[in-house]
Amino acid sequence: MKRRRKTTKRAVPKTAPPTKISKYHLSLAGEYRVCSELLKRSVYATVTFGNMKGVDVVAVGQNRRAAIVEVKSSQQKNFVTGFYQKYKTEEIEHPTFWVLYSCGGKQDPPVDRFFVLTHEEMAEVQATTNKCEHLSYEQRAQRVKKGVDNVKIEHVVHYEDAWNKIVQYCSEELE
Repeated sequence: MKRRRKTTKRAVPKTAPPTKISKYHLSLAGEYRVCSELLKRSVYATVTFGNMKGVDVVAVGQNRRAAIVEVKSSQQKNFVTGFYQKYKTEEIEHPTFWVLYSCGGKQDPPVDRFFVLTHEEMAEVQATTNKCEHLSYEQRAQRVKKGVDNVKIEHVVHYEDAWNKIVQYCSEELE
């Protein structure tokens, strides 16, 4: 007579608390998530690669109009932008758009949030954060020689999910 194995109930594992993702992986995750969101809106988007890349994402509309997208990812309540450290004058070549990607934070389950700004909007938000919106662009850049610019989620909430900016820009006819 065969013996039956005694079966034990396996405990269902609890959901693990959100883990901190390495900077490298978080940045890549953000870039791919931005591409995914744009592709869902019929805008071709791709991550750029290389050890000296100056562009995170290139988005191209059906009319072949391209937008350069700077992606900043964070699991905190702020985004390190380095804005005025990198763009010291308005003439310096800059991205068309900025997408700030909040990767869940401490929420369980994690909630992804996206804040979409034009470069000009990002300059104004950064100036307001730095309390120097009354200064000229060049004066703003000179004022922040020490440290690194960053913005908090609370400063960009009204730009949340404003994907239509990129979609519309990429859909316009080339001049």
